[in-house]
Amino acid sequence: MLGAVAIALALAVPQGLRQHVGEDFHVFWQAGRNFLTGAPLYHGYLPGARPLKYPPFAALVFTPLGLFSLQVAGVLASLLNLGLWVAAVALTRDILARTFPERNPSPVPLVLAVVLTAQFFLDNFHHIQVNGLIFVLVLIGIREYLRQRDWGAAAAIVAATAIKITPVFFAAWLVIRGRRRTVLAVTVVAIACVLLPLLIRGPSAGAAELVEYYHSFLEGHQHGGIDEYSAGQNLAGLVNRMTRPGSDAVRNSFRYLPASEHVAQRAYQILWVTMLLLFLTRLATLRLRGAPVSAFELTMVFLTALLLSPITFTTHLVPLLFAFATALSVRPATLRGPGRVVAGVLVLGMAASGLSGRDLAGGAAYQAAGGYSIHAWTMLFLLLTAAAVAARPPSERQSG
Repeated sequence: MLGAVAIALALAVPQGLRQHVGEDFHVFWQAGRNFLTGAPLYHGYLPGARPLKYPPFAALVFTPLGLFSLQVAGVLASLLNLGLWVAAVALTRDILARTFPERNPSPVPLVLAVVLTAQFFLDNFHHIQVNGLIFVLVLIGIREYLRQRDWGAAAAIVAATAIKITPVFFAAWLVIRGRRRTVLAVTVVAIACVLLPLLIRGPSAGAAELVEYYHSFLEGHQHGGIDEYSAGQNLAGLVNRMTRPGSDAVRNSFRYLPASEHVAQRAYQILWVTMLLLFLTRLATLRLRGAPVSAFELTMVFLTALLLSPITFTTHLVPLLFAFATALSVRPATLRGPGRVVAGVLVLGMAASGLSGRDLAGGAAYQAAGGYSIHAWTMLFLLLTAAAVAARPPSERQSG
């Protein structure tokens, strides 16, 4: 135990000491300090500082960081991220045991999933991001729901959504698949997450900050543009890179299906709506059938959130731990015909995604994997597979 603490400190202290204005973590620290002191959340930034793109509730959650200096808070947050990685693995194992009883019981699939997603957790650690926190909150919410604890499930998942909007797909999952008291709990907790920072900051200032947050961040994404975050590993980035020229059309273009900006934008919008409808109709079908929650269903929700989110970089891909662990836990001996082909393609995609880190594969391979959307294509194929398998009875899920 002491050895693990020593290693964690050796890793976390350098991360904290190098924090300064302009780093990702400074955004969270400054938001917490501004919330504590009553300073503005969405304007009046220091020179070189990045803007806050999180709701007011997130700033409230970050207030403990503001009690320390930037560097000390960075060390503490880095230690927390390491602990969250361990928690994510433990929660994934527990949820898989509850939702995929016919899986391969060997620890090997989970170990492989940890290895293949390590670069995403390390990315999150090196940038001191909050994606590990969001992932663990969602996992806690799932486990609470499986334990029939509706208020705990709602508190964890709605809190994650109030910190960062992307888990809204799991909030929708709770509402569609949940019991009546689950829907009530989601509604009450959501209202509390909106009102709590508003009441603490004062009704006038709090309401103004909600409006400012909408105009500074949400409004810019409501039309689903594909160009703002063209390096992302989501559906928008995938469509952008395969249809539009890069900033340098000779060296940085990964286009292989050339299309005009209008056609590319329309294609993205159609694909986005199609995936959303697939997500909603699959959940509604499972609800009507009274089907038990499966790991494949949860995988579908995680991947839908990542692909449809307007911002998905490699630091955001930590939920692939659960998705990869689910896919790798299928018993190979039970696959037949097309199932073997699908499994082979998925394994290749997961390996390419997980082993394409810059330090491991080199700069050229890392750039090619991102440019040709290896992560996004793997997630898309895995999502479609998970959605198809989730619709089957448990006895048929591994029959190919």
